[in-house]
Amino acid sequence: AKCQAFLDRPTPHDTIDQWSADLGIGRRAFTRAFRRETGLSFGAWRQQACILIALPRLAEGEPVTSIAFDLGYDSAAAFTTMFKRILGVPPSRYRPATPEQ
Repeated sequence: AKCQAFLDRPTPHDTIDQWSADLGIGRRAFTRAFRRETGLSFGAWRQQACILIALPRLAEGEPVTSIAFDLGYDSAAAFTTMFKRILGVPPSRYRPATPEQ
């Protein structure tokens, strides 16, 4: 439920401490359980979730700045840095692959 709430209202500023407190468990128990359930660290999952939310919007031609601010980034540059580090290209150059005909 907490992960779904994040997908509905993402923010790159959520922390392990916030989530573990919201769930009423200790930080170490949270990080172990999160990795066990998702296969990722909390930070990696949070970034990938933001990318997955951004991709369809980018494919539709929505401005990078608008997406970055909607995802809670302080600037388009911060979002672009994270996006490029994960996918290897900046969001302004993202184009979904088109099937061969």
